[in-house]
Amino acid sequence: MQKMLIGGHLVGAEEWLEVLNPYTHEPVDHVARGSAMHGDQAVTLARHGAEKMRAIPLSQRAAILKHVAELIRQERQSLATLLTLETGKLISESRIEVERAAMVFDLAAEACHHPRAAQFPPESFTDGASRFGFWAREPMGVVASILAFNLPLAHAAQKTAPAIAAGNAIILKPSTEAPLTVLRLGLLLYRAGMPPEALSILTGKGEELGHALAAHPLIQILTFTGSREVGLNLPAQAGAKRIEMELDALGGLVATETADPEQGAEVVACCGFMMAGQSSSSIQHVWVHERIFEAFKEALLQRVAALRWGDPLDEQTTLPPMIHPHALQRVEQWVQEAIAQGAKPLTGAQAKPPFYLPSVLVDTPPDCKLYTDAVFGPVVLLHAYKSLAELLSQINRFTIGLRLSIYTRDIAEAFEFARHARALSVHVNDSPILPIDPVIRGDMQEHHLCFEDMLQRIDRLSQAKYIGFGRMALF
Repeated sequence: MQKMLIGGHLVGAEEWLEVLNPYTHEPVDHVARGSAMHGDQAVTLARHGAEKMRAIPLSQRAAILKHVAELIRQERQSLATLLTLETGKLISESRIEVERAAMVFDLAAEACHHPRAAQFPPESFTDGASRFGFWAREPMGVVASILAFNLPLAHAAQKTAPAIAAGNAIILKPSTEAPLTVLRLGLLLYRAGMPPEALSILTGKGEELGHALAAHPLIQILTFTGSREVGLNLPAQAGAKRIEMELDALGGLVATETADPEQGAEVVACCGFMMAGQSSSSIQHVWVHERIFEAFKEALLQRVAALRWGDPLDEQTTLPPMIHPHALQRVEQWVQEAIAQGAKPLTGAQAKPPFYLPSVLVDTPPDCKLYTDAVFGPVVLLHAYKSLAELLSQINRFTIGLRLSIYTRDIAEAFEFARHARALSVHVNDSPILPIDPVIRGDMQEHHLCFEDMLQRIDRLSQAKYIGFGRMALF
């Protein structure tokens, strides 16, 4: 029975929620079902914690962050195993996520040593010749983050590390399906020297705790990672607070006439089915030039046939289970709807609980959900195209964010595609899984996104303060 972490205290609840192993459907553990009352407690303590964080010098924040990275690496095997037990992802995928989390804390520690102020020249104004000023960065206060199930430890690190570097207190709300590694991270943060009041981890239902955090007036910034359906409703609850969202995206790969079909098929077989497709970087759409389409299709089907589903703790398993039965049912429903509308399955297209068999479909109609939305399952849609202009026209009709790859030996073709494709990212002769995270700013339209490295993340979690000096009296 895992209690919540609220300002350094272990706090239970009247009800407890099961955390199920997606492979066995047996309980891994239980967590407290937090409520809005627990959210209020966390915010009250975080206000005190924010004052303590503000007083901690950057050198000490860097030391805390570095220590956390070390502790994560010391417990890499137990963390990876726990990740696999609660998410169902392959143990090899869990090891990568653990290392990525440690790396994020390392990057944040290093960023603490970079300059945090920028000079502003009042002398550029006619009455400012005797003045001097600069912009400094200060903490925002309390940051709340709502996390998704698919990368719980990595996302928790991405939210927590820059918040600490910026001097904020933070409240994490992990997903109901995968809260255990986030709770373990919280204990490591306390061990590393994080002021207890400055960190809380609340477990429970998103519709209860998530909504309470979004609406809380004493939270300065809310960040959210999850579904488009939920995310687009958050600003109405968040009021005037700053809100940033990382929502569903589609991964796509283009293989041009000059591409190597074997190489492209290898990338799709890897990136289309990793984490059972439950990632916004997973490749869902594959557009192949008609002259190499048949060769590409055969190469892909051979590789898909070699995928092995089974126990994700088994090193030989290459396809993990879906996170829960509802996700499996949704994928099955979308695929069958597409087939009813004319799509043709080349392989898979069948549920084998707790797995959805790796699937490749052709002739998918462009007006079905399987084509337009993120399926979040091990499903790849294969399309033939004739010309790059025709392909760009199709791609640019998508309203969801796209992460695209293009495989080609023609550099002019690569530049043309990169320039004209409306996408979050374009990767030339590379997969779209590089962890570049789109953030939707509250003051921008949904299709305007910014890509942030660690320094920019820290700036986004702080606020600018102008400090100016006027004419000094001479004695």
